[in-house]
Amino acid sequence: MAAHSENFPWPSYHGHYKYFEGQMDRHEKVASLTAEGNGVYQLSRTQDDTLRVFICECYAFGVAEYIETIEQLGRLDAVIINSAWCGYSPDAKRHCRDENVGLFTIAEFMGALHRDDYWAYLTDKEEEYFKKRGWV
Repeated sequence: MAAHSENFPWPSYHGHYKYFEGQMDRHEKVASLTAEGNGVYQLSRTQDDTLRVFICECYAFGVAEYIETIEQLGRLDAVIINSAWCGYSPDAKRHCRDENVGLFTIAEFMGALHRDDYWAYLTDKEEEYFKKRGWV
């Protein structure tokens, strides 16, 4: 099982996204945030672009989960893993980067929002891992 819930789209355990919404409300690069429902948001940035973001609470988000997500929800610009006990695989991060889609924790997304090429944002640890494999 990929998440605590077998129901797609792996909704937030508590049924809300208040932490994410609060962080985005305080972020200097976020102009507005509009909920579409089921963890999907339209996030407008101050540099006049809008990102379609999915907030996911999936224990282990991999390439298969990404493919299922876009089959269900359509095009996304970023997938945010919404809890400290959940994560994503390096292969999923690489796959998403190759499609110009960001895959992040909330903390990573906060940093990525400062970049025009937000999807390319890597932590230092990820950058080292990707370099060792010739992925960057």
